[in-house]
Amino acid sequence: MAENKRDDSYIVVKDLNKYFYDTPEPMKILEDISFTVKKGEMVCLVGSSGCGKSTLLRAISGLDPSHEGTVTVDGKEIVKPEKERGMVFQEHRLFPWLTVEQNVDFALTGMDKETRARLVKEHLELVGLSGFEKSYPRQLSGGMAQRAGIARALANNPPVLLLDEPFGALDTFTKITLQNELKRIQQKSGTTMLLVTHDIDEAVFLADKILIFSERPGRIKRIVPVNLPAPRDRNSYEFLEIRKEIYNEFFN
Repeated sequence: MAENKRDDSYIVVKDLNKYFYDTPEPMKILEDISFTVKKGEMVCLVGSSGCGKSTLLRAISGLDPSHEGTVTVDGKEIVKPEKERGMVFQEHRLFPWLTVEQNVDFALTGMDKETRARLVKEHLELVGLSGFEKSYPRQLSGGMAQRAGIARALANNPPVLLLDEPFGALDTFTKITLQNELKRIQQKSGTTMLLVTHDIDEAVFLADKILIFSERPGRIKRIVPVNLPAPRDRNSYEFLEIRKEIYNEFFN
């Protein structure tokens, strides 16, 4: 009993299996997925294309509850999307007819105009978009649009933020800048984050732990803790050793 009381798991995925049935034969996408996430952790999911990482993220978000097994957040089973879990996709998905501030404001509900305006301002400052409030998505670079998407996802102060390859389509320099920004935001806000990525360097730089997935059906081959001091040095011996360890899971 004492051991259960010390359990500080915040997100719990238990015995999750997922099939796709819109194929000639049922296709198993995820197999026996079980793991936990502590409150305030950043967890990265790494694996080859098609192994079910994004499908798992959708299950945790509540967008796709048709699976075997359970997903709970703070003790509550997830069966539908809720504002307590923000989502950022590879495409920014901003409304093109709204300005940046209007896009962020659109995510805010159940509060007065002054509170919404304050939250919009705070979150645009947080992601470095002060001065671009009146800009439209077409006037932004890809990296700036992703910043706006992150601001919109964070504006409701969700305890959990799920990110599905948010920097995958960006150039290297923009990607590194936004990785630095996301790490800063996560440390400042204390938001629990799960991020899907194909970029091993990105995972080592951002994560407190990394879940390595097998090819389809996706299974967790290994969980790698990342205990590196802040700020993280991408060229340090310790960073490169963890990077090498993960590469060896795929190429040896």
